[in-house]
Amino acid sequence: MKICIHCFADQELRQFIVTNSTEKGKCDYCADSFETELLDVGELLDFFAEFIAIFKIDPKGIAISRLIQNDWNLFPDEWKCNIILSDILKSLNSSIVDPSITVSYIDDILDCTLYWETLKSEIKWNTRFLTNIDKLDERHWPLLFKQTVVLSPAELLFRARLHYSGDQKEFDTINMGCPDKSVVSAGRANPQGIPFLYLSKNIETTLYEIRATFLDDVSIGKFKIKGDCDVVLVDFTEIASAFLNVDKIVEYAKSMLLKRYISTDLSKPIRRYDSELEYIPTQFICEYIRYNNKDAAGIMFDSSLHIGGKNIVLFDQDKVECISVEKQRVTNVVIEAKSISNHE
Repeated sequence: MKICIHCFADQELRQFIVTNSTEKGKCDYCADSFETELLDVGELLDFFAEFIAIFKIDPKGIAISRLIQNDWNLFPDEWKCNIILSDILKSLNSSIVDPSITVSYIDDILDCTLYWETLKSEIKWNTRFLTNIDKLDERHWPLLFKQTVVLSPAELLFRARLHYSGDQKEFDTINMGCPDKSVVSAGRANPQGIPFLYLSKNIETTLYEIRATFLDDVSIGKFKIKGDCDVVLVDFTEIASAFLNVDKIVEYAKSMLLKRYISTDLSKPIRRYDSELEYIPTQFICEYIRYNNKDAAGIMFDSSLHIGGKNIVLFDQDKVECISVEKQRVTNVVIEAKSISNHE
């Protein structure tokens, strides 16, 4: 069977097909695909043998095709995932022989990643300041936060502050930075009394993050990286690529899944009736990262309030400087709601 790049969403896998293709023609899985680079499915069996091995049959799990799509986005859609996996699984020496078989991750991965839930409960309700770090080291957590990005010196970052009266002038550049440590409150990343700088990669994201509403006036600060600073961020936003990391797939799966769970908590908005105890686990993670990666100047994670937006937390605001501030007024707000049960 011949397969083409349109059968996959993983960019590294698509590039492998282009690089190793020796013919063009009609794909056996894409009815409308003509004169495209083709590769024999057999060329991908080694990759899939390693990849499928991170799953185990679990009657209480979910279909492997759905889990792959949910966590790895390997295929363009679940339908194509099912038909291609069906052929591939028949050729592998695996107990998983059908894409509808329910699975979970192997115990090694689950023990590492689901410990995040145990840790959250432990530091909120039991031993907040004397958490057993050895348990994290045993699960190799320090290695799982090594994926970093370096911000370009040319990149601009943004921060917004709400105004409290219509005649208020924009904040000056100094007051667009962190509050003084004597008054700083707890945040998703910082404990009370320890100021971190919260920034976003675009203006729109900052407006969502401060919960700006219709006709609010805001100050938008524009920040740039200081010329002599390297801004290294632990990256919670990386796009998963099983193909690129197949030679270390178990450790990569641990890192990818763990950071995804933590990123969800980092970006989760605190509601009016939530307790500040909800901040403690993600505050701990930031301290843990600072302790284990001395080069890290902060973290980058996805915004849950603005789809596609990226947020940045800097542990030290001296890495950047505010170069200008502009007063803006919110002119449009879209709010949607859905019905929920009391159990959700």
